[in-house]
Amino acid sequence: MGQAITTVNFGSAPVDEATFVISDAALAGLTYAEAFVMRESTADNDVDAHMVLATFWKFACSISGTDLTIEGNAWGVLTTGTFKLRYVAN
Repeated sequence: MGQAITTVNFGSAPVDEATFVISDAALAGLTYAEAFVMRESTADNDVDAHMVLATFWKFACSISGTDLTIEGNAWGVLTTGTFKLRYVAN
């Protein structure tokens, strides 16, 4: 599959854990995925906020059919708003 990008919404109430399900037909038959954050920006969060997310959040992924589930947990920070996540799968 290679890589893809998605925008996820942590909501308006500060959270330190979140789960996102991304449906992508290109995931069919794949078994491995990884999600990560790059220095980007959204309407809600700038490049610096994305760096904080990359530093303090860890993501675990699983694929089921064409759905990628990304579960994230933060270490010592609370997060709100939208962020761009990139993911790779094979």
